[in-house]
Amino acid sequence: MQEKDTDTLLHSLKKAENFQTALSETQDYTIDKTLKDYLNRWLIDKQLTKSTVLKKAGITEATGYQYFDGKRNPSREKMVALAIGLNLDLEETNDLMKKTSYAQLYPKHPWDAVVIYGITHGLTISEIDDYLYDQGLKTFGE
Repeated sequence: MQEKDTDTLLHSLKKAENFQTALSETQDYTIDKTLKDYLNRWLIDKQLTKSTVLKKAGITEATGYQYFDGKRNPSREKMVALAIGLNLDLEETNDLMKKTSYAQLYPKHPWDAVVIYGITHGLTISEIDDYLYDQGLKTFGE
């Protein structure tokens, strides 16, 4: 089945005569995977281990394994750290954020702008933290 873009789905929802029609036209295209599914898919795609990702993300293994097992949900900042640990580029990061119900990185927000710079320039969590600290913003380690 070919995926429908978001604008097409939004248009279908708006023009539907009733809820059942809207549901039947959009249900096959809704996101139904869990955070655990997306994280583990990226592990396979990037050929990384959980341990490696968590080390790069600056997240303890005890907590990180709970994210990967679906037993705990990360904060938005920890989700971004996981994306960095997974070596996701900015487009992949924003796609992961969107599909897991987190706000995408937005360049008009100072914290997000620093993180966008870091991701697009291949910086480590520690290097991004230095920029965040210099700007008086919350770091990943806080």
